[in-house]
Amino acid sequence: MSARQPRFNQSVLLDTTPLPDSVPKVPEIGASSAPLLSAAFFIGARCGPYNDDYMKCKTEAHGKGEVECMKEGRKVTRCAASV
Repeated sequence: MSARQPRFNQSVLLDTTPLPDSVPKVPEIGASSAPLLSAAFFIGARCGPYNDDYMKCKTEAHGKGEVECMKEGRKVTRCAASV
């Protein structure tokens, strides 16, 4: 067994780096998983094209498209908030 003792850090990490101007500003939805799961069918039906664009961007970036796909991700968030 390891001689190290486990340490748990319960602090919240906040990234204060501002997003680039090319990324549209979108307020966070602020919903937990329960309302999102109950609305998932309707969100999927209405926001499918935006989600497809986002997933295509992530696939083309080979899993490293966090910043490159931020614009498409914000469009998905904006669409989901409108449902």
